Amino acid sequence: EIASGPSELLESKERFDIIDRLINELPEKQRMIMQLRDIEGESYKEIARIMDISEEQVKVNLFRARQKVRQGYTEIEKYGL
Repeated sequence: EIASGPSELLESKERFDIIDRLINELPEKQRMIMQLRDIEGESYKEIARIMDISEEQVKVNLFRARQKVRQGYTEIEKYGL
């Protein structure tokens, strides 16, 4: 979705800031895995190698991290900051 005016631009920046804050509140391992996978585009195999854990642990941690961010975002949307 592309912002078409100043208010839409502000809303998308606010959403980005909220998501960024939620990611930064994650436990370090989850935050690193999310960074490597969702931002840097690394494969599960590569993340497992970098972090010295199994691919299964990568998937579990990524699932939990995404779930926490989604849940936190939903609560903020529903109840405000």
